[in-house]
Amino acid sequence: MKIAQQIPCPTCSTLIPFDSYQLLLGVYFECPNCQSSIGLATESKTIVEKAVQKLDDIKKQNNNNG
Repeated sequence: MKIAQQIPCPTCSTLIPFDSYQLLLGVYFECPNCQSSIGLATESKTIVEKAVQKLDDIKKQNNNNG
């Protein structure tokens, strides 16, 4: 089951759907309301990669236990 990920637009607060894996690849996501875009700052990439990996590990553990 894939969980939808969303982040509030910094301009208008509309929720912007995004995919963390694409975000790590440098994809920008556009607000469906005001067309502002969000992306991952280069200096944040390592932090987000580690968080995504931890989340994947937790998902695998849950799948193995359930």
